[in-house]
Amino acid sequence: MENPIKIAIIGSGFGRKVALPVYAELEEFEPVAVWSRQPERARELAAEAGVGLGTADFDELLSVPGLEAVHVATPVATHVQFAVAAAERGLHVICEKPMAENLEGARRIVAAIRSAGVVGLVDYELRMKQTRRRVIERAREVVGRPRMASVSLVQSDHADPDSRPYTWVHDAQLGGGRLQGYGVHDLDLILEVFPDVDAVAAATDVGVPLRRAQDDEMRRVTAEDTYALLLRFRGGGLGVVSLVSTARHGRGEVIEIHGDEGTVRLDSDRRVWWGRVGEELQSEGPLDASSTEAFKRVARNFWAAIREGAAPEPSLQEGLRVQAIFDAVRTADIERRWVAPELVTSSPG
Repeated sequence: MENPIKIAIIGSGFGRKVALPVYAELEEFEPVAVWSRQPERARELAAEAGVGLGTADFDELLSVPGLEAVHVATPVATHVQFAVAAAERGLHVICEKPMAENLEGARRIVAAIRSAGVVGLVDYELRMKQTRRRVIERAREVVGRPRMASVSLVQSDHADPDSRPYTWVHDAQLGGGRLQGYGVHDLDLILEVFPDVDAVAAATDVGVPLRRAQDDEMRRVTAEDTYALLLRFRGGGLGVVSLVSTARHGRGEVIEIHGDEGTVRLDSDRRVWWGRVGEELQSEGPLDASSTEAFKRVARNFWAAIREGAAPEPSLQEGLRVQAIFDAVRTADIERRWVAPELVTSSPG
């Protein structure tokens, strides 16, 4: 493709595992630089991916000739500093989720992007999975007003202290935890179907309190590996979002959306079931649930927004919408009460 977007990847976790390989594969993009806080690690990543620059100097990264866009894939607590600095340099920004530690930080990112007149997009890529896209589409067709929406995931990948090494994901001060990893995606899905959340309640837990770090020391885990969220919709209906990542036996995600006019269900075999009142449930699948393929859709949306002026999806506004619920969930967990999320008014982008 002529004139691919020159992009830099900021971060060596998701950025290395998913974002960088996808950008390298897609003809719409040309990865030109990668940033990591460790200089040697940055150079290694650049060499592995055949990228021209690997650096721990953020200003050097932003100064790459011809650079047009950045993907911020660092710990949540650092999103604001990187995204704002990039926007102020006139670069388009795709930011990992949640956008920031709190709604105030997320609004700072949005304000910087809009002030600079660049494209901004939030990587809620799981909604782009074929499974979840079909759930959303069918729910809009058949369910009507909400009665109960449920998203449940059981994983065994964090079941033992040595099953996953200690990283920022296990540090609450850096914005870690399974809520930022999975819960925000589930909130995003529910809000696509039932956007009017009146209040939330929440409980989180740490099932495995110690994990081994790269230096072989055992570190205390402060970010949740288990959660249960309860949502009350304005006008009636409830939502339940739960995850345990320390189970001894995992299973795929199960999504159920029940309304006054019909039902939609995604079972753990990746089959979607749906039907209206009085109908037998129909089904299709198993459908694709690849996160990598889902991210490719997000990346192409980013390209279309930059090169063709298409509406960014997932948008900054949708990022703010989830952030408001996420903040309320954190408060509800700490204070052990129902919390009304701050209203995020609708605006472009």
